[in-house]
Amino acid sequence: MKVKEDVALIAESRTGSMAATEEILTRYKSLVISVARQYFLVGAGDEDLIQEGMIALYRAIDAYDLESKVPFSAFAYSCVKNRIIDVVKAANRDKHKALNNYVSIYDVDYSMSATSAEDTAIMRENSIQVKKNITENLSPEETGILRLYLDGRSYRDIALQTGKSEKYIDNSLQKIKRKIRACLKNNK
Repeated sequence: MKVKEDVALIAESRTGSMAATEEILTRYKSLVISVARQYFLVGAGDEDLIQEGMIALYRAIDAYDLESKVPFSAFAYSCVKNRIIDVVKAANRDKHKALNNYVSIYDVDYSMSATSAEDTAIMRENSIQVKKNITENLSPEETGILRLYLDGRSYRDIALQTGKSEKYIDNSLQKIKRKIRACLKNNK
C-alpha cells in the first residue's frame, strides 16, 4: 500500500503540490539520516551530509519513473547513498585540501609590521612567547598530531601513524586550533 502512496504523492508533487513534496521529504528523512551517519566528512558535521542527502532525495522525486517496478524507497536510498559517497570522495580529493584545511586571513594580525630593528626584535620575542604558550597548552599527543599535520600529512596518514581514527584526528585538530587561537588572543 505504501508503494502506491509514494507513487501517488510523487505524481501529486510533480503537479506542484508542496504538501505532497513535504510529505515525501518527511517520510524519507530518517532514511537520509541513517545513510548520512554511515559516512564521515572531514571538516564538516553530520548536518552537512544530511543536507546533501535531502537534496538527493528531492531530486529523486523528479527523477523517479512512475511506471518503474522498483519501489521509490529503494530508488531514493540509492540516490541518497550515491550523492553522499560522491560528496565524501570529492572532499577527500587533494585538489580540495586547501579548502578543507584553510586558515582565515582574518585571523592574522597585520597591525604589527616591522619598520625598525626594534620592531623586529619585539616581533621575534612575541613569536617565541606564542610558541612557548602553544607548547605549554598542548598535550604531547596533540603536539605530535600538530607536527604531522604541519608536515603536510593527510588525516588518513596521521590516523595510521598514531593508531587513531580519522574522526579522532579531525576532532583533535579542531581542539588544537581552538587552543592556538586562545594563545594568540592572550598574547595580544
